[in-house]
Amino acid sequence: MSEHRKSFRIKIQHESFGECLGQTRNLSASGVYVKHPTLAALAKGAVVYGQVQDLPCGAPRVRMEVVQVDAEGIGLRYL
Repeated sequence: MSEHRKSFRIKIQHESFGECLGQTRNLSASGVYVKHPTLAALAKGAVVYGQVQDLPCGAPRVRMEVVQVDAEGIGLRYL
């Protein structure tokens, strides 16, 4: 399985809900889809911070913009 198709746990932070742990899907060089029902309350254009969990070395905290919203989660573009 190629690296970009693996699913990772990711911590998403936003002022409206604090933080939640979602599951990545369709990770790419330009963005990522994060599955978690709480995230569906965010609006397009909202800016969140994300940090992949459970890596052998600490992952950076990344600023991202919501570009897609559906019932299961959100699509994010790296800023």
